[in-house]
Amino acid sequence: MTPKLQDLIARAKQQARNGDDESAMSLANELVVQYPNETRVWSLRAYLHRRNSNCAGAVADLTRAIEINATERGEQALDPAGLIAIDLLLNRGADEFALGNNQSAIKDFSKGLDLCDRYKSDDYRETLLFWRAEALLRVGKSRSALSDLARVRDGFSFWTYKLRTKEDLLADGKKGGKEE
Repeated sequence: MTPKLQDLIARAKQQARNGDDESAMSLANELVVQYPNETRVWSLRAYLHRRNSNCAGAVADLTRAIEINATERGEQALDPAGLIAIDLLLNRGADEFALGNNQSAIKDFSKGLDLCDRYKSDDYRETLLFWRAEALLRVGKSRSALSDLARVRDGFSFWTYKLRTKEDLLADGKKGGKEE
């Protein structure tokens, strides 16, 4: 990615932080036309969609970013720990969860966990386990959810559909649900 593109992405993010979502999205739309094969451009626009509660738009853009990231040779050199790919899967899974597409969310969180194993990276592991447990609870797979939560530290919390703690999810999992 060129320094010019980095600056443009930073400008769009700053515009969004300043509350100028319309200008930020306009710039992001221009960037996807100018740089259609740049993972970070699609990821930027997905972020802006998410800010505007357009999870379907975010999923579409993250899907494109994931496709590009899987084929970019230069990206791998910049991302030796696989963190970009893992982050993309985490975000798409969260957007799928928000849309109620729980099986798709579970698949993305699982793929992200597979990449954590592949790259021997723990940076996102706990968050992915937590999210996957939340999605598993939604589909009634409490045993699998509890298994994931056993690998999450006590006191862990994260915003899914609201601020949730490990203890919240454990309590939901102990209530049970559909059998697996």
